[in-house]
Amino acid sequence: MNIDQDDKNYVSVGSWMGMMFVTAIPIVNLIMILVWAVAGENESRKNYFRAIIAWILIGVALCVILFFVGGGLGAGSVLQKLIQQNQN
Repeated sequence: MNIDQDDKNYVSVGSWMGMMFVTAIPIVNLIMILVWAVAGENESRKNYFRAIIAWILIGVALCVILFFVGGGLGAGSVLQKLIQQNQN
């Protein structure tokens, strides 16, 4: 199998390693994920970082839902009272 390095979807191992290193740096990672998701001609890289953004949004949505269901509406204190009553 020949890999054409002129292909606009080709990403070398070194490039992936560099992108992984940058995404391991706090704050910089969020900025670069957004930049790489919209900039450049490499569709493969753009799609990968768009998928990361989608997972981040799903995670944030789940955290918000769990906050409101589990503790934001006072359910957390009700659960604590029930646990304390059962211990006595």
